[in-house]
Amino acid sequence: METEARLVEVLKRCGVFLGLSDGALHKIANLPSCREEAYQAGETMFREGDRAVDIHVLAEGEVSLVVGMTQSAPQPKGEVIVDILRKGEVCCWSALVPPHELTLSGICTKPSKVVVINGAELVSLMDKEPHIGYEVMQGFLRVIGNRVRDLEQLLINGKRWPFLRAKSR
Repeated sequence: METEARLVEVLKRCGVFLGLSDGALHKIANLPSCREEAYQAGETMFREGDRAVDIHVLAEGEVSLVVGMTQSAPQPKGEVIVDILRKGEVCCWSALVPPHELTLSGICTKPSKVVVINGAELVSLMDKEPHIGYEVMQGFLRVIGNRVRDLEQLLINGKRWPFLRAKSR
């Protein structure tokens, strides 16, 4: 019960799950796959191009979302940090929608704990309980919309925020 209460508290702090009741959060926390995992600073949580199976909610720590740069890009081959996730933020939403492929890598910049939820299990719950599905998808639309808006501003203004920096391999 203690573990379930901790998982619910983490989910409550995540913008994706904001519109959900405590009962709905408990249903998510009780999914067979829902668990907490720990990572060390410098450890890679997931890799760009891999199959997206689970979504991740950051409970503690900090994770850089990184995209690889190809040789044909105007800058040298390497990686670019496109966002930094902090407590309560979510990633790996590709686990919910085809083609279920990760578009970024996640690298812990500090020791981190994440709540991991299998995307197929969450989708099944959302199908059975449409009110949960509606709220969760609204939350993911907010997250994705904000990220697209930030990238559009980067393209339009050509300005890089302090956290957007190239990282050579």
